[in-house]
Amino acid sequence: MISNLTRMRAIDDAWNERDWAAYEALLAPDLTAWAAGDEGPHGRAEHVARARRFCALFPENHVLTQPYVAAFGHGEQTCTVARLRGRITRPVPLPDGTEAAATGRSFDVAFTTVCRWRAGAIAEQYEFIDQESLRRALGIGS
Repeated sequence: MISNLTRMRAIDDAWNERDWAAYEALLAPDLTAWAAGDEGPHGRAEHVARARRFCALFPENHVLTQPYVAAFGHGEQTCTVARLRGRITRPVPLPDGTEAAATGRSFDVAFTTVCRWRAGAIAEQYEFIDQESLRRALGIGS
């Protein structure tokens, strides 16, 4: 029997490989996902679209899963804490309409995902990225 933590690693591996079909297959059709800073949840299609946009902005990014900083679960619940690493190789649009320059600077930020699984797919997900560290890497933080 495949554990939900094994499935979590599989979805992170699909992200790293940019295998969007495998990534989407691990998300329930009725996924409800929240990302820190959002006003409300989004569904599976938007979740995949967001992942693809992030990877287009930061093509070298990878979720480090070997090992996770922490990974635990019980039943249908999992929580993973990973490092998300990459470089800023493309201009990044900012909420105020300006762009952060493609500085080539590296980032290494904490990335936490809390999930509820149903029938081998993520039904509910909460994502938290260390936004402050990412802003500093972009040259827009304190």
